[in-house]
Amino acid sequence: MTKSFIDEIGAERAQALVKEKVAEAIAEADALGLPQVVKIDGVWCRQYPDGRVEPVEGGQ
Repeated sequence: MTKSFIDEIGAERAQALVKEKVAEAIAEADALGLPQVVKIDGVWCRQYPDGRVEPVEGGQ
């Protein structure tokens, strides 16, 4: 049986790689001025690098 990528490198290493790549993607999106989608007080919102927050339509 073929091992999965996670089985081959180990769960801790896979988690570290994912964490690193997510941080890189967030930094790249911030540099481009793109928002992150976050949940604030139960409402999904777009949060921009400049601090602006806009609710996502239908975001509850």
